[in-house]
This record gives sequence, structure tokens and C-alpha cells, in this order.
Amino acid sequence: MTAAATEKTQAVIDAAWLTECDGRPPVQIWGTRGMASSMHPVASQVGADVLRRGGNAIDAAVALGAAISVLSPDWAAPAGDSAWLLYHAESRQYAYLDGYSTCPAAISPQRIAQHFGLDVLADSRVFQEEPPEQRHLGMITAMVPGTPAAWVELAQRYGRLRFEELLDPAIEIAATGFLVNRYLAAALQAYRTKLAPCAATRRVFFKDDRAVLGEGERLRQPELAETLRRLARGGRDAFYDGETAARIVRHSERHGGVITREDLRRYRCVWRDVVRGTYRGNDVIVTAPPTAGAYVIQALNILEGYALREMPYHGEQALHLTIEALKLALADRRSAGGDPDFLDMDVARLADKGYADVLRLSIDARGATPRGEKESSASATTHFVVADAQGNMVSATQTIGSRFGCADMVEGTGLLVNDRTWWMSLAAGANQVAPFHRANIGHAPTILAESGVPHATLGSPGGFGIVQYMVQVVSQMIDYGLDIQRAIEAPRFKIEDLRGRVGIERRVSSATRQALAAMGHEVFEFPAWSDRVGGVEGVAVDPLTRHMLGGYDPRRNSMAVGLN
Repeated sequence: MTAAATEKTQAVIDAAWLTECDGRPPVQIWGTRGMASSMHPVASQVGADVLRRGGNAIDAAVALGAAISVLSPDWAAPAGDSAWLLYHAESRQYAYLDGYSTCPAAISPQRIAQHFGLDVLADSRVFQEEPPEQRHLGMITAMVPGTPAAWVELAQRYGRLRFEELLDPAIEIAATGFLVNRYLAAALQAYRTKLAPCAATRRVFFKDDRAVLGEGERLRQPELAETLRRLARGGRDAFYDGETAARIVRHSERHGGVITREDLRRYRCVWRDVVRGTYRGNDVIVTAPPTAGAYVIQALNILEGYALREMPYHGEQALHLTIEALKLALADRRSAGGDPDFLDMDVARLADKGYADVLRLSIDARGATPRGEKESSASATTHFVVADAQGNMVSATQTIGSRFGCADMVEGTGLLVNDRTWWMSLAAGANQVAPFHRANIGHAPTILAESGVPHATLGSPGGFGIVQYMVQVVSQMIDYGLDIQRAIEAPRFKIEDLRGRVGIERRVSSATRQALAAMGHEVFEFPAWSDRVGGVEGVAVDPLTRHMLGGYDPRRNSMAVGLN
């Protein structure tokens, strides 16, 4: 394609994007010395402040993660788990820290089934993405938290500032409190019946016996502030083998859980190799299992066989091929994911272009093909990204499981506990509940690079949808030449069911949606800007000027903060 033709094509794409976004140009947030973006403006500001004080991107990510665990207890409280993908500029190395929770030694499918009165065979809950929020789940679903250990490990290995200094902002926010925004207020109201049974939880989130805190009211968490203060001063052991650990075990014993002191002592986060691929000349670096990063590369490999840029932007043909490629990758994920410490996983095969070539042969360019039977729904997750002037980058996903985790707050600590076993299976298989196992997780932190130099870091919450959102945003950037903010704002879809049910934001033209339905997709409409299609955060770096463009998702309570 000639330069003139390329310019003309880009003009057509840009005009189509502007039409889909109702003619509203994106708000651009630039930085020259650093950038942080997350699902809470205050947390993003914490990250930027750490960069301003001389910390690097890893310092800032730890401080941001701690802050958002206080500000967004429904998504990312400290007693959860996390994945950290980073590029360390000094060593020119990519690294992935697995900070996921592990099953207690005494847990078993039979024990969970007995607790809830389930039949293991009839109610195996094979890799169901979200637990039934209509009932209080409790400590039986809790796994040994990984996030506090990950914070300490990251700061010790790559940080510049003292760990205690990194947790100071989160401690202050917890101690003095903050005003509840409408997003958290809505979550507290929606999950009120889930939160109500636990007395410690009620004392934090309820203002009386029946009413939860509302928008504009102050949420204080002094016990959580003290727990974080112990962690800041004493490091890993202060959480996993000190007063905090004793309180977790005591609460677990009293409330039907099985976490022991030995489970906490033996916990370790794990450094794992990253998974690498390419897409149209760009390097794609993602996290390895137990995350779903490899499936991002798999889907992009399939799409690489199609000239998407030559197809109408967000026309039915391009969307159909993207949906079908994702269905193939997600079907593999359903059947093969698990803990790599206990399962022999052929990750190289998933990321292999030859394998993608074979899969592509099964795609019917004219019609949809069912690829599975299981339905899915979203998990409760948060994502944040940080980049600094030295070239360091972090893409991190931090979660507590479902909204507000298992809803049990450990007495005297302010810690809401995860419910991670609900992301595992009670039936035999790769993702079965078993001692010390990690759950198969949909997270997919991603870094893009060219000629060995990273130029973008991005990620999203959204459970089963995360792989889908990463592929769509990467395609928007590479196939269609959109900057990271426009790529994030572009309308997205979510495959809700591998049999063919797909939700699409209504900003995609009705003609396109009707054409997809005629091709056999079971299309339904999302609102114009729907949080059902994730909340992507990102930073892109200009390879020449090294200036940074922040990417934040208006579908969520997101904001990027740049340092100039």
C-alpha cells in the first residue's frame, strides 16, 4: 500500500471511530517523566506521587496497588491475589511475578461440597467464573492470600524507595478515610445481603443495622490501617507469621475455614517466565499460566492471517473473524488451563503460529461456529499500569475474587478475604480444588514492544472477557492505527457464551449487528458505554520522544495521571 493510500485509509478509520464515539474527541493525558493509570483517580495519583518522589515504576505500582486495595475493597482488598508483568529497563528483562492465592492443605472438593450441601458430581461448578452472589459464601472458600507477599517481593527486588514509604499512602487513606463514590456506593447496596452476616464486615461498611454507607459518606478502616502498618514495618513475616497470621487462623477456625498457620508460613509468590509472541511485527509479551496471557497471543496469531485493515472498520467481516478467533482460543483455555506447578502445560504450542494456522482452517468466513457449551460471567478485578522515564513498565492485575471476596472480614484486621476456590472445580480435572494449587485465572497483563523496546503496557479486569478485551484493544492499535486512548474508547464486544452469544456496545452500527446476526451470531446489545466489556488501563510511549500517553477507560472509574 502506498503512503497516500495508507493515509487515506487511516482518515477513513479515524472518521469511523469519531462517529462511533458520538463525535467526542478523547481527552488526552500526557506525561514526560511518568504515567500511572488505574480504576480509581486517587490511586493513580498515589502512583504518580511516588514517581515524583524518585521512585521507579515498580515502586509506584506497589504503592498504587496498596492504595487501590483500600479505596476499592469490592475489587482488590489486600487478602487477595495478583499478577505483575514488568519490564526492567536496567537489565532489559521482562519478568512475571505470580502473586496468586494457594489452596490450604486441608481443603478438598468433598469438604466444600459438604459445607454447602452439594453433590460433587451434580454440582461440580467446573471453572465457573463467578460464584452465586445471592448467598454468603464464607471462609470455606478462602485461599491463602498472595498480594501482600507480592508487594514485598517487588519492592525488595526492584524498588528504590523503602517499602514502608510505599505503603504510607494506603495507610493514611485507610486511617483517615475517604468519601465513598457512586461506584462503591452502588456495590455496597447491591451486595448488602452478602456483607450483612459478618459482624466485622458490618462494622466497616454499614452505618446502622440495615443501611450501608452511601455516596459522599466517609469510609474509615482503622483496623486495616494497623494491619498495613504492621506489614510496612515488618515485611512479609508480619503478615504471614505474626499477629496478622494468628488473627486470620483464629477467624478461619471460628467461621468454617481451613487456613492454618502452616499454610500461611509456607506461602511464596513465584517468578515465572513470560510468554512471548508477535503480531504484525510487534512483540507481544504476556504472563504465563496460571493466567490466560498465552491465549491473547493465540487469538492474535489466528487473526494475523486476515488483512483486517483492508476490511471496513468495525464492519461485520472484521468483527466476525475476531469473534471466531477468540472463540477458538477461549475453547482451548476452558479445556486446558490450570496450575503449572502441578500440571504439564504445553504453553509453547498455544503461542505457536503453526498451531494458529491449523485452527484458522476451522473458521467459516461466512458464518458463526459454536465452540463450547459453558456460559460465563465477569469476576471482580482491578487493573493498573505504570511507566517511568527510565523505561520501566508495569502491568498488574489485583483482585479479591468475586465482589467483596467471601464477605468475611477477619476480626481485628480489617481484611476482607478472597473466595478463590470458586474459580476452581469440584470435579476431577486440571483446575480441581486441591492442596496448594492455584486457580486457573483469566488475567492477561500485556506489554507491546518493537525492535526490543517496549512501547505500551496494558491490561483489564473482566474474568472470561479479559483475553477478549486485550485482543480487541491491541488490534485497534496495530491494525487500525489508533492511539491507546482511542483504542480503549472504541466500542467493544464480549463473547458471553462459546455457543455464539455475543454482547456488543450499541455504538457499533445496527447494520453491522444485524449482519452478524444473519451470520449466525446470537447478538444482543450492551449500552453505548458498558462496564460489561471491561475496564482497560494502558500507557503508550512514543519511541522517538519517549513521551507517554495515558490510557484510561471511561466505562469505569478510571483515570490516568501524568508526571511532567
